[in-house]
Amino acid sequence: MRKTENANKNTKRAKTSWKAFLKFYTKVNMPWHLFIATAIMGFGITKVNLMIVPYTAAINKGAIAKAGFLKGFLFWTVAAALVSLTYNLVWGFCSMITNRNIRKKVWAKLLRMPVAEYDKEDPQSFVSRITSDAEKAVSAPASVISFFASCYGLIIAYTKMNEIYSDLAKLILFVAPVALIVIAIIGKFSYKINLIVQNAISLITSYFGERLSNVYYIKSTSMENEEYETGIKASQEKYKADLVSAVLGSLQVPIGYIAQYAIMIIVFAGGALYVRRGQMDISGLVDFYSYSGILMPSFFEIVTQWQNIKGSHGATAKIAALMEIQNEVTDGKISMNRPDEDINFKEVVFSYDNENAILHGIDFTIPKSKKTVVLGSNGSGKTTIFKLIERFYNPQQGEVSFGNDNIFNIKLDEWRAAIGYVSQNSHLISGTIRDNIAYGTNHDYSEKEIIRAAKLANAYDFIMELEDGFDTYVSQVNCKMSGGEKQRIAIARVIMKDPDYLLLDETTSSLDIICRQDVIKALRNLMEGRTTIMISHDMALVKDADHIVVVKDGSVEAEGSYEEALAVSPSFQKFIALQQIK
Repeated sequence: MRKTENANKNTKRAKTSWKAFLKFYTKVNMPWHLFIATAIMGFGITKVNLMIVPYTAAINKGAIAKAGFLKGFLFWTVAAALVSLTYNLVWGFCSMITNRNIRKKVWAKLLRMPVAEYDKEDPQSFVSRITSDAEKAVSAPASVISFFASCYGLIIAYTKMNEIYSDLAKLILFVAPVALIVIAIIGKFSYKINLIVQNAISLITSYFGERLSNVYYIKSTSMENEEYETGIKASQEKYKADLVSAVLGSLQVPIGYIAQYAIMIIVFAGGALYVRRGQMDISGLVDFYSYSGILMPSFFEIVTQWQNIKGSHGATAKIAALMEIQNEVTDGKISMNRPDEDINFKEVVFSYDNENAILHGIDFTIPKSKKTVVLGSNGSGKTTIFKLIERFYNPQQGEVSFGNDNIFNIKLDEWRAAIGYVSQNSHLISGTIRDNIAYGTNHDYSEKEIIRAAKLANAYDFIMELEDGFDTYVSQVNCKMSGGEKQRIAIARVIMKDPDYLLLDETTSSLDIICRQDVIKALRNLMEGRTTIMISHDMALVKDADHIVVVKDGSVEAEGSYEEALAVSPSFQKFIALQQIK
């Protein structure tokens, strides 16, 4: 499956360093006061458990009648419960706030990163970055606290054991090299497996999200059975990843217990030997064993938390890599608060992959306050020209200028606010028709403005025929409007935005004759007095144009008025001939 292959490539690219992983947490506005409080409580739990050890040893020795025993035992037992409760409460709030902040940062990054980044990966796979990946990222800080708290407990417990009988304590050190190797191996596997698991989640989220949003198309082409099989393959990838993760998780317990049992054998076998030799008394052995009850769980917790840390490292690798992407440059030096200017392409060379050029040093002008049509066959570079105007990409050579200024020196938000875009397949957002018409309007608006925009877009009559009028709920997937009606909603949206410049991308190409006439009427209302750039092969719009640019194989074949372009452009002549045949 092609998506799986791409996902595997993305997995390799997503591997990230510890530096990038740690740097990620400095960018998400963690509630550090709660995190510090959680750390204090985590170490507090370990400290209280260490304080209980002498009382546990006294119980094992049968010395519970000793003065102050009951009072001290009850105090530290209650303290342990309270500290544990406080830890869970504080970390609960800390994790929820951190999760919220991570989602804020990831969402902001997804909105602000360059469009080129969306071409490297299926955009729908980014859904998992803000959902499951964000959830995994939250667990790492708690695991770090538990890891170091367990290290503290292990060190203190070992120090006490060394004070009780150093020779026996030294034997335990022989387990340390094996333990470190075990921890390293488990951590490495956890990193890779969680990276694979999160990638599988991304793959399955992307696949099902795309297919469910195109369910009408699937049914209309009778592809249910084929899509079922493809969906099963996507689910199988997730199953394989979960299976490997489960196997590793199940191995963690016996591996940890092996180390614990090794320490226990050393304590009892060595202790019994020293007791028989008279080098150690029973009381000392009981104390020694009691502290081993802290040392062994601490070691097991270190293994577990290291696995969790490495797991989070792998799971958040893609988020960490995402956060390293540079945002679009929005801080231009030049404001759009200025008179209209021509838009000029000057020796523009552009390639999506830095190898295969789409535009080959093109030169042409889009005159201000006029209607310009860009003509050309599929793949000639028309859509790329629009993307450069919208500043989704930067040209490798040359420049696109507004008057005498490079458009990339203009403030990005102001530049895009000045442009209205209507595509061939108009997008609807989930909401009412009113919401859709007002979408992108950056000022307060009245109901009169909504109605005016709908009327100018030739959409008012069909909207009022709907049961709920402007309050009718629509969405991109569940919409009963025709293509022409959706186009007119999109035109009304641009009218509400009231931009100075229009980009119209084949806005009438998929419409029937009746709808086409309604849309053309709406477009003429929209274009009145504005600089307009159209990609269109509709003769009604082409003849209305003041300026024509003919593009062929990434080069400008002709530019000028209708008559001037027709006189010198074979491509335009062929286009006119085909239109006459129709």
